[in-house]
Parts: sequence; structure tokens; C-alpha cells
Amino acid sequence: MILHGMEVAHLRKFVTPTRLCGLGPGLNVLAARNEFGKSTLLAALRAAFMWRYNSTNRLIKELRPLADQGAGPSVHVDFSINDIQCHLEKRFLSRAAMSLRVGEATFANADAEEKLHEIMGLESQGRGEACGIWNALWVAQGDSLKQPELTGRAGTSLTACLEGELGNITGGAEATRFLAMVRDERALLLDGRGHPKGRYKTAITEEEAACAEITRLRERRRMLEDDIESLAEQRRLLHHADDATRHEQETTDLAQARRERDRLHQHAARLKAAQAEVRLAQGGVTLAQENIARRAKMEAERQHLCAVVDDLRTAMDTAQQRHERAEQATTARQHDLEHAMAAQRAAQDMHRRVSRREQASIWRREHTDATTLVTRLEHAAQQVAQAELHLATLHVDDAMMDRLRQAERAADHACARYSEQATRIEFHLPPDTARQISIDGVALSGTHLEITSATTLRIAGIGDIRITPPGDGDHAQALHARTQTREALTALLTQAGCVDMAGAMDIHAVWRQAGRAVSEARTMQAHLLPTDMPDPAAALAAARARVMERDRLLASIAQDPDAATLPPMAEVQEAVSAAETRVERARAALLAPDGEARQARDLLTRHRTELEQAHQQLERLTLELTRDRVARPDAALATQHLQAQATRDTAESTLRACEADRPEEDEAMVDARISRLERTLEERRTRVGELRQAIAALSSRIESAEGDGLDERIAGHERLRDGHARERAECARQVEILTLLADTLATTARTATEQYLAPLTRAMEPALRGLFPRAQVTLGADFSITGITRTTTEEFADLSDGTREQIAVLARLGMADLLHTRGQQAMVVLDDALTFSDSGRMEQMFDILTEISRRVQIIILTCRSEQFAGLGARRLSVEAVEQALPL
Repeated sequence: MILHGMEVAHLRKFVTPTRLCGLGPGLNVLAARNEFGKSTLLAALRAAFMWRYNSTNRLIKELRPLADQGAGPSVHVDFSINDIQCHLEKRFLSRAAMSLRVGEATFANADAEEKLHEIMGLESQGRGEACGIWNALWVAQGDSLKQPELTGRAGTSLTACLEGELGNITGGAEATRFLAMVRDERALLLDGRGHPKGRYKTAITEEEAACAEITRLRERRRMLEDDIESLAEQRRLLHHADDATRHEQETTDLAQARRERDRLHQHAARLKAAQAEVRLAQGGVTLAQENIARRAKMEAERQHLCAVVDDLRTAMDTAQQRHERAEQATTARQHDLEHAMAAQRAAQDMHRRVSRREQASIWRREHTDATTLVTRLEHAAQQVAQAELHLATLHVDDAMMDRLRQAERAADHACARYSEQATRIEFHLPPDTARQISIDGVALSGTHLEITSATTLRIAGIGDIRITPPGDGDHAQALHARTQTREALTALLTQAGCVDMAGAMDIHAVWRQAGRAVSEARTMQAHLLPTDMPDPAAALAAARARVMERDRLLASIAQDPDAATLPPMAEVQEAVSAAETRVERARAALLAPDGEARQARDLLTRHRTELEQAHQQLERLTLELTRDRVARPDAALATQHLQAQATRDTAESTLRACEADRPEEDEAMVDARISRLERTLEERRTRVGELRQAIAALSSRIESAEGDGLDERIAGHERLRDGHARERAECARQVEILTLLADTLATTARTATEQYLAPLTRAMEPALRGLFPRAQVTLGADFSITGITRTTTEEFADLSDGTREQIAVLARLGMADLLHTRGQQAMVVLDDALTFSDSGRMEQMFDILTEISRRVQIIILTCRSEQFAGLGARRLSVEAVEQALPL
């Protein structure tokens, strides 16, 4: 098989029609960047050959472009089979269709799909997919590490090639046909997953249905027997529950228990009353004891207060004497403090006079500085104003100069354009001859002439020559443009007050000098401004205000006539410090005795207050104690205490007698017995009603079931079940026989496989030994490489990723070469294969690919264009097609 071209449209990233160009026999390489669409092209090729046109599989839906999910992917493929030209067209999903042209014959849709399977050796696999040897030879991205899976039609194709060489050694086509017949026969009874179908499944289903019905009927019979037993049990329970003697006994027991509970309640009430009497009597005893203790405490407290009053009187006399001595010492030191404070006030007055003199001097200096600043600011503002006035009188600034220069350039350009339209005539004549020539009646002068309009040249004695320059219309436009630009330039010069450009440039130079003068004046003015006041007017106003403020402050100070004779500030400050020190010493001397007097006074006041409080407490306590003894003498309290003790003893005796008469029954147990008997009687009444209802329901159900003939129905279904069981056993026996026969044939075929694997090994060895000299491979029954022997035998799974990938690619190349040699179709596609190969192995793989491509077409899709540049393969390209693909 040779692939000649392929076009795709509305397929993933290829929305517009796109064609794979440059395909031919031998080795083909499409090298492009990542995400170019190489894998998409392989997916399109597999979809065209492997998927039915009307399939809606998920893989087919993934071919739709992301930008237009409603579009139907389409693929056109040009290929040849045994030199017969074929053209395949498929459209999926939206308006799905297919056409196939093989030579001169054309097929459509289902017929085309069947014909494609026939010529490509494909087999339908379900879900719209077909399988064949192409699944192993067209290697998708990431699958080059895996060995080809040769199952179904792919294995059959390879087996046919091997059997063609071995003939009857393996049984040939007859063995294959017989095995297929056995499998077809078994397929009538088992589906593809080994599950029963047809009459086998029907027999099993009917047998299961009969068994289920028998089980259901037997369950009904068991339920009937259970209902009969339950009816007898319910009647026995009803007889037991409806016993009148037992009911009467339980009623009598309930009445007796209630009387016992009442007796317990009465005893509990008497016991509670006795306990209350004991608590009341104990309260009387406690109250009498508390009264006696309170009176004793009051008497002890009265005696203590009498002693406290005597001690406070003695302490108050001592404090009074201490207070009088402190008052005398304080009066003497008060006079010393007054004299020191008078001297301090005189020194402070002198200090104020000297301070006013010093402050006036400072204000006079600040007034002078402010006046100088005002003068300088006014001078700077005058210079800035003069410079700005001079600058305002000059009209040629940078903007005006730019406009003048642009106007001048426009005028020069218009003049140049006008001169280009003129016809130039040069003269090289003797002087006598030149005097005989005139131009429009004017004698010729000079050696050249530019003619811009129709001109008459007259030669005396010979005649006239009229010269008309070409392009009169262009000449008029150029003349008009020159006139306009000159007028525009003149108008700008007039606006600027200049006669020509030289005058304008002079004025512009003067304007720049005036600008610099303004800048310098502003810079000088900025140097005089405070950092926090950049506005010159505001700074001048602030300076003038400062001058006025200093004038006001100087005027507010009264003139001291003796200011000149006052001592210096240092002497005055020393005098003030000395006076303050004297005052502090006098105050410190005053405070010490004053503190003593204050302490004596506080102590005297505290003793007096405590004495008054003690007198009041003593009087109150004496009065309360007298009243209490008048109301209840001490003898009466003792008698009350004795009577309370006697009452308590009587109440305790009564309580002990009541406790001794306590009934033996516990009230909680009696309550529990009453509750149990009441619940038992209530449950008996309820149980009798429920049993009677249950007996009625069971009797009705038993009568209904006995009329259904359950035993006869069970026997009929058992006969039906046995018939279906025999049919199922017969089908199972046939399946067992067919399975054994198929397994025997398959085992024989697997045994013979070892004999016909030799040709496949021989087909792979040239390519493998080109990469691994003197290496031998071991093949499994599924045609996969299980190991390789170099110096030692290694399992295929133990090899490195690079080696396993190279062997898997070489195995596919060997299979393709074997298929081609046996006259079957083969073509290899490798998508990003050999990604784990080093440069040395790559060179060897290139040689192997080149050698096999002489017999089999190989297409390589890669993103490593530099690495595959040395392959020497035909370069493929992907180009957009202007016209949409028809279908």
C-alpha cells in the first residue's frame, strides 16, 4: 500500500481544508513544531480506515474542532493497492457519509465500508471500530514504547503469512476453517463473553422461573402450616389469658396492696410530725443558749469599752502638750520666711526691667533685618517685572520661529517644484551671433535660460522659434503653490514685525537673551524667598508685616529712664538665684516644725474623736444591757433554757417510739407491686382483645389458602422444571464438547506456532542485528518479543526505555517487511518515535529505516527536525486548500 495524499477539514485544529503534500514511496518525514497537528493527521488517517463513517464514538467526537462543535470532520485519502489507484472520502457526525473509488469502481456508505475492509484486511470489532494489522503498524504518539498487539484480524494476517511458508505443518486453512466452524457452533449457545444465549439461555431462564414459582408456592404452603400452628397457639394463649380465677386473685392482691400503701402513708405522716416536734424543741434550746451567750458577750464588751475610755483620756492629754510646743516654734520661723520672700520680690522686679531692656534690643535688630529684606524683595520684583516687560515686547518666540521656518521650507519647496517644471536652454554662441537673438522681444543675455511658459525665440534674418514647455497644467499648479507659500511667509513675517528671515532670527536671538534675563532675575528673587514661602508677593507681604509687628512691639514697651544704669543681666540673675535660695531655706526651716505641729494636731483630733466614739458605744451598750435585764432577768433566761431542754427530750422520746413502730414493708416496693398488678390487669384485657382479633384473621387466611390447591400446583411446576433442566443439561453438554474441541484445536495451533515463528524471527533479525550485532530475540505465542540474547539473555521488561522503544519499532518494521514479502499490504507510520535514542543509535536506526523503505512506505512524524535532517527522506508539508472538500 502506498499513501499518496490526504486532506482534512473541520478536524480539531484544521478547521479550513488542509492537505498533506509530498507523499510518495519509500521514506517520508513531516518535521514540524509541537502542537502543529502531526498527531491530528495520524488520528485522521486512523479514523478514515478504522472507524465507520456513521460512528458516534467518543473518539470520533473528539475530532470536532473546538471552535465549531456542530461541524462534521471530513477526511480525503489518495492511496494505491497493488498499483490500483484508490480514493477514500469520509465525513463523520454531521451529515455522515462515505465514498470509495477503487480503480473505476465506486462504492458508497455501507458498501464502501465493506469494500474498504476487504481490500485493507480489516475486521469489524463493534462500537463502529475495525481492527487489523494497521493497528500495529501505525504507531501513535507515546505508543512506540509498547510492542504491537496482534489480536483478532492482525494476528490472523500474520499467521496467514507464516502458514503460506509452512503449508500443512500447522494444519493450513482447513484447520482454521474447522476451528471457525466449532466456534460458530458454540456461538449459537454462548455469546462473546461466554454467557448463555439462544435456546440454552431460554432453558436456563425457564428453569429458573419454574424454580422460583415452586419456591413461591412452597413458601405459601409453609406459611399456611405456620398459620395453622399459630392459630392453635393463639387459642391456647387466649384460654390462659381469659382465666377468671386468676383474674379474681390478681384483683384481690391489688386491693390488699393499696390498703398496705395507705397504712404506710399514715405512719409516714406521724413520723414526719414527730421529727418536726424534735426540730422545734431543738430550736428552743438553741435560742435560749444564744440569749445567754449574747448577754455574756455584751457584759464583756462593756467592760472593755470602759478600759478603752480611760486609755484615750491619758493619750489626749499628752497630744495636747505636744501641739502647744510645735505652735510656738512655727511662729518664729514664719517671720524669717516673710523677710526672704520680700527680698525675692525685689530681685524679680529688677530681673523684669533688665529683661525688657534685652528684649527691646532683640526686636530692634529683627526690625532692621526685616526692613533690609523688604528693600531687597522690592528691588528683585522690580527687576523681574522689567525683564518680563522687555520679553513681552518681542514677538518672535520659539513657536513663532518654528512657524517661520516651516513657512520658509514650504516656500523653498514650492519654488523648487516650480523650477522643476521649467525647460532649460543653454547657449554657447559667439557674441555677434548672440546679439541677433531675442527672447519675446528681449535681447539674449547670459548663457542659459529657464522657460516656464510659451516663449518665442527670434533669430534676425532667419525667423522665429516658438518653444512651449510640456505640462502647462502642472506649471500653473506649481506657480500657484509658490505664490501661496510666499504670501504665507510674508504674512508671518509681518505678524512678527520683521522684514525678512534674517531680521526674524535677530529678534529671536534678542528674545532668547531676554528670556535668560527673566530667568536670572527670578533665580535671584528665589534666593531671597523663605523655603516655606515660594510666592514672591506673599513673601514681600510677610516681610512688611514683620516690620510692622516689630514697630508695634517696640512701641508697646514703656521707656525706662534708668535703663542705662541697670546692672547687667548676669548680675541680676545671680541676685534672683540667691533670693530664691534664701526663700527655699526659710520655707524648709518652716516646714519641719510645721509638720510636727500638724502631726500633733492630727493626733489630738484623732484621740478626741476616738474618745467620743468610745463614750457613745459604752452608753449605748449599757442602755441596751439594762433594758434586756429589765425585760428578762438572768434567772428567767436559765429557767427558759431548762424548760427547752425538757421539751426536746420529750419530743425525741416520741420520735424514737414512732420509728420503732415502722412497718416492715417498703413503700417503694408496695408502689411497684401496685403498678405491676395494675399493668398486668390492663395488659390482660388488651391481650385478650388482640388474641381474639388474631384468631379471627388466621382462621380467615387458612380457609382461603386451603382452597388454592397448593400441592397440585407445586407438583405441576416441578414437572415443568425437570423438563427445562434436561434441556439445560443437554445444552451445557454441547457447550462442554465444543469448548473442549476448540481448546484442543487452539492448543494444537499454539504448539505449532513455535514452528512457524521462525520465519517471523528471520524477518526481524536483519533489522535487529543492524542495531544489536549478534543478538537473538525470543518471540512469544502472541508474536511479541519476550527477550533478547546478547552476551546474556535479558527479559524485554528489564531493558531500558530507549532499547525497548528501538526493539518495538524494529519489530513493526520486520512485520511490515514480512507482510510485503508475502504479498500483503503494509505501510508504517511512526509518530514521535525513537525519543529515547542516543545519537549513535539514531544513525543506525536511520540506516535500517532507509533499507526497509526500499520495499515498504514509511512515514515519520516528528518535532525534532534537526535530529532527522540526516535521514535523507522525502520532506512533507501541510498546505491550506482554497476550495472546500466535496462529499
